[in-house]
This record gives sequence, structure tokens and C-alpha cells, in this order.
Amino acid sequence: MPPLIHCEHLYFRYQEEQDFILQDLCLQINQGEWVALLGTNGSGKSTFARMLNALLQPESGMVMVGDLQTHKEENIWQIRQKVGMVFQNPDHQFVAATVRDDIAFGLENAGIPRSEMLDRIEEASERAGIKDMLSAEPHRLSGGQKQRAAIAGILALRPEIMIFDEATSMLDPNGRAEVMQTMAELHQSGITIIMITHELEEALKASRVVFMEQGNTLRDQSAYDFFQAPDFLLSRSFTLPYFLRMQVALQARGVHLEPLSLSEREWVERLCTSPLKM
Repeated sequence: MPPLIHCEHLYFRYQEEQDFILQDLCLQINQGEWVALLGTNGSGKSTFARMLNALLQPESGMVMVGDLQTHKEENIWQIRQKVGMVFQNPDHQFVAATVRDDIAFGLENAGIPRSEMLDRIEEASERAGIKDMLSAEPHRLSGGQKQRAAIAGILALRPEIMIFDEATSMLDPNGRAEVMQTMAELHQSGITIIMITHELEEALKASRVVFMEQGNTLRDQSAYDFFQAPDFLLSRSFTLPYFLRMQVALQARGVHLEPLSLSEREWVERLCTSPLKM
């Protein structure tokens, strides 16, 4: 099966006199994957993501979503229905007085008949866990509820791909957990997830991690393999989740439990049942 997203030799800069943000970036993403995009600030993650639904166009190179090339103007509407995007601040995505009307706004723009529109609003709000909030004013919701309302608005268009651009960075722990749970449920339903994040705990949920640096991919591995090299992340000033920090600290003291466990529960179970190698 051909990749769902195919990017070849992408170059991009915001102004001609500036350095390139993306430099010869090549990447493929398959249908049904959950990909975490990691990288330090300025690595090009968000710029790349905006190319996937034609918000930005590369200076050179090609982006294909399915069999649609993003640089062709006649494809843009189809591409934006295939690729939904959830941004960092959900307030910037609301345009209507109620959650129901906000979801309907996107459907009206897509030319969906009213009878079908009502069914889609019902379906999308249930999937996003906001069915009881349809009459609420979006700006009165909690942070996590706002993001789920934004997700519902995109789900109503029935996208194949959803991009989350640091969608949890402005949320408290409860709101973050709500959105991550919604993301997991969407992935289980078959939607391809691309998640830009600085939070390693979130990247652990993905099936694949792409680490970007200076506009290109430095590492592209399964999440399991990627996190087996914590020194790489420490060298770039990332803070490891507590249970990974503890495993690294124990290794430094000669206590080796390999491979590294990628969940706290698994690590505790292995620590309690495995013979330790000194």
C-alpha cells in the first residue's frame, strides 16, 4: 500500500533573506500510524505540519496526501477535508456562539446538506466526548473541553489524518489527559495521528517518533527503539519522564534492567520480579 503522506526534498523559508527552515526533508507516513514529531524549538516541526494541509507551500520539493499534490490549487479543498489540524490555542478556532453552531460552521462551508449535518454533529460530538456541551458557549468551557470541541469540529468533516500541533501545551494535567485519551480513541478508530509535542510522556503514546533538527529528520524510529537511547534526549535538554530518569540513574550505579521499560507500571513490575544485574 502506498504511503498516505509522501514528502520529497522539501525546502522552505519564510523570507528570501532568511535561512531555510526545512532543508531537503523527505518523509513518508502510512495510513493508521500515530507519529510523534519531536525536536527543539526552530527545528521545523510546525512548518512541516502546515504543509500537509497546504497552509504553507514548499519553495521546492513535493508534498502528496494520498494521490493529491498540495501545490495544485484545485486539490486544496479536498486536502483540507482529508487533513484536520488542532492548534495550540483552541480559542483561535472558534467562530460561533455555541459548540453546535461552531461544528455546523465547518460543515456549511463544506456544502454538507442540513439533514446530514445534524447526523455528523451528533456523531462527532459523541466521539469527542462533548455531546452534553453542544449548547454551551465555547469560551466558557475548560481548556480540555475547548480542545475536544475543536476536535469535534474537525471530526465532523471525517478526515483521514489529524494533526495536533502542541494541542496540550496550554492545558492543565486534567485537560491534557482528556485530549490524550481522545487522541488514543481516534487512533484506535483508524485515523492517522500526527502529534507535534515537547512532552516525552505524550510521545511515548505514539507508535513512531520522528525527531527533527535543523529542518530535517535526525531520527525516525519506532517509539520503543527511540526511547532506548535516553542519552540522545538528555544531550538536547529534554526532561525524561520520572520512571525513565530512575532507570538511567540505576544504570549509572551499575544496576542494569534492559531493555528500558516504557511505562511506569512495567518498570515497577520488572524491578520487583527480575534478578538485577550488577
